[in-house]
Amino acid sequence: MRSWPQFKALWTHRYRKYSHIGRKYLLFFRDYLYFSLLKLRLGRRKLVAIVLSEQMGDIIACEPVSREVRRRHPDDHIVWVVRKSFQDLVRHNPHLDSFTVEYCVSHRIKLLASKVFDQVYNLHLSHRNCTYCGDDHVNPRAEALDLTYANYYFHGDLLSVFSRAAGLPALDDQPRVYIPDEARQRVDGLQLPEEAIVVHCQSSYAPRDWQVAHWNRLINWMLATYPYPIIEVGLQSNLSVSHPRYHNLCGQLSILETADVIRRARLYIGIDSGPAHFANALGAPGIILLGRTAAFDTYMPYSGRYKHGQGVTILNHLGHPCSELPYEWVERAVAEQLNKAFAHEPKV
Repeated sequence: MRSWPQFKALWTHRYRKYSHIGRKYLLFFRDYLYFSLLKLRLGRRKLVAIVLSEQMGDIIACEPVSREVRRRHPDDHIVWVVRKSFQDLVRHNPHLDSFTVEYCVSHRIKLLASKVFDQVYNLHLSHRNCTYCGDDHVNPRAEALDLTYANYYFHGDLLSVFSRAAGLPALDDQPRVYIPDEARQRVDGLQLPEEAIVVHCQSSYAPRDWQVAHWNRLINWMLATYPYPIIEVGLQSNLSVSHPRYHNLCGQLSILETADVIRRARLYIGIDSGPAHFANALGAPGIILLGRTAAFDTYMPYSGRYKHGQGVTILNHLGHPCSELPYEWVERAVAEQLNKAFAHEPKV
């Protein structure tokens, strides 16, 4: 016989599961009806879907796909399928006609299986599924190319791999981020200091992070050595820095406000994460801290500038996780960047 806590946990799980599944079906029928009516209005124009719903860095890195698909479908209606958390990354893209929000992987599977889209560019690899639903997402193109989450970095950078998974050539282009005027104006309203060093210290995947003690030491050293203010961005901070020129904006900015803060940076320093992709896309000089992740020792997440070594120092202590990256390597890289005149490329 189950105890009350076990009974409560069981039925809480069941409630969440079946309410999730019910909502999924309601949203699928709503979206199927919407796109069916849209196709009637489009007439001979095709309804084309680009499917890459997460993660933040993946979506930023794969922005060139929208331009390639627009080149192939100049007169068709192009919609990007995305999770709600990341919709602002595609909302202002001028190469898209619209976007639609994916509720869960199973919701996506049912939309694609309905054939409501005339053409689909599915950038997702196979077998990353919903916690509650039993459907298995399979991308036949990725399977045929043996592109999996266990080996994808052996095949190239994110843009190259995911564009091939979608049936496109292996793209190698500079990503772009489209920041609307209202986001720039909100950042203007914060009256942040100019010529700031922007840091991002904590990712959503702990094995990619550098030691907190190293970050505290590095930031205090920069504040003592250079006159530049330092701005920390991200969802939350785990640092213990207290200084008038240190500004903690963690949890206070939207995605595109974060992008605009990075766009203005004199130097960006961070681990492999979404904000690092912003720095690459927006022309910010960068120092990126990498390390062994899963089976990947040497890997290149970025296309464009950072891939070709333009305006970036990428540090990787081969065979070791990012947490074991020597502090002295990072301090030396910062000194080399800040002790020379920056040759800024035009900002987006």
